[in-house]
Formats: sequence, structure tokens, C-alpha cells
Amino acid sequence: MKFRMIALAILLAGTAAIASARQVLPFVENDYTRALARAKADNLPLFVDAWAPW
Repeated sequence: MKFRMIALAILLAGTAAIASARQVLPFVENDYTRALARAKADNLPLFVDAWAPW
């Protein structure tokens, strides 16, 4: 029983930490140069979403 309470406390603490650290990702549409500059400025990786209707 004591182990379950400790495990639950750790789980809840981790969930709270993740929720407080959550950020909204900035999206830059149709401007690769600006998106790349922002990624470099914020020291973040650049995610490129590409698709085609075919």
C-alpha cells in the first residue's frame, strides 16, 4: 500500500511538472527563411510539415 502511494505521488508530481512546462509551439506558414531564423534564435529544431494531395 505504501509503495502504491509513493508511486502515485511521483506520477502526479511528474504530470504537474509536464503540464506547467508545456508551451504552445509557434507555427510559421509559407516562410521557410523566417521559420529557420526563429528556430536558430530560440535554439530549437525546425520541424517541416510537407504534404501533397496525391
